[in-house]
Amino acid sequence: MVLICPKCEARLRLDEAQLPSHPFSVRCPKCQTSVDVQPDSVVGREPVVATETVAVRASAVFERPVAAPQFNSNAVGENPSPTNQGTPSGLDEIARVLAQALRSAESGSVSGRGRKRAAWDRRKVLVCTSPAYREAIAQLLVEQDYDVFMAENMAEGLGRMREDRMDVVILDANFDPLEQGVAFITREVRLLRPSERRRLFFVYLTAGVRTMDPHTAFLQNVNLVINPSDVEQLPEALELSIRHYNELYRAFNRALDLSPI
Repeated sequence: MVLICPKCEARLRLDEAQLPSHPFSVRCPKCQTSVDVQPDSVVGREPVVATETVAVRASAVFERPVAAPQFNSNAVGENPSPTNQGTPSGLDEIARVLAQALRSAESGSVSGRGRKRAAWDRRKVLVCTSPAYREAIAQLLVEQDYDVFMAENMAEGLGRMREDRMDVVILDANFDPLEQGVAFITREVRLLRPSERRRLFFVYLTAGVRTMDPHTAFLQNVNLVINPSDVEQLPEALELSIRHYNELYRAFNRALDLSPI
């Protein structure tokens, strides 16, 4: 008899000749989940729990990916919801097209001396952290005129990164451990083309490091490392680091007529 774990979908092969006649439990050797087995319901076919798992998984395949909503500082303590709820579905796309048109219009006046980031073009930040720091970081950055998107899980983080171009991604070492959030967000960043990666400032929030340590940032393949004990200084550290980063790429951005991050 083959038993499928409802959590990790590992296939467990059991000898039917040695199965007890009464209900029993089997612990999955892969994820240590306890699986209840009803002998009467599994003879000659797969267990009911496996059938239910497959049905849920099949329906989830067709669900539309959920992107991280924009943080609303006025809704702290309430259920978070996207700020564009109730607006026409194409409004965001129109706004992006208009923003791109305005950026293109600026190129004629700044050609040859590099662009400057327009005052209305606020940096977009994706916050992928544990609940302990999530709202605190979002509130601090909103006060510094960032457009903040707050991901509660790995799926929301990936959805937002694939839907919009983020200027800054802040990743916590304890983000969504059940779904391996750190691994998937890091993989998404590493899969970016070099031209896209240069336009993204990647911040890693982890304990046991010194804030703004360039050597640790280099080893972690990120642009900035922050110790959780220094979260209150995150806006200042981020602003200073981005300023240095833009200065490093100033000649490069000028040659390609690109605005700084």
